[in-house]
Amino acid sequence: MRLGYVTKEEVRNLTGLTDRELEDERLDQIIQEAERMVEIYTGKAWTETDSEYSQIQTVTRMLAASLAYEAIPLTEEVHGKAARYHELAVLLLRSMRVTSSAPLKTA
Repeated sequence: MRLGYVTKEEVRNLTGLTDRELEDERLDQIIQEAERMVEIYTGKAWTETDSEYSQIQTVTRMLAASLAYEAIPLTEEVHGKAARYHELAVLLLRSMRVTSSAPLKTA
């Protein structure tokens, strides 16, 4: 089994969300979903030996942050954060020229 691209701690540091706001089990699911999205839309599983691996880690953190904000109740403080992180992830993937033609949201 391969290691994930990011850790819960990295996503928590990025979002500032605590385990009271988003439980660890749910965050694990969110990270797995973000990693799956990256692999689907880039068409590959990434490894540390790939030259763009650190950028993929950044994209995965941003997607996980987006999904995390979507998973918690909407408040004025978090309004728009999910969309902003998603947009940043898409921009980075496009700049890397590794996206497929499909949209970067899954149902």
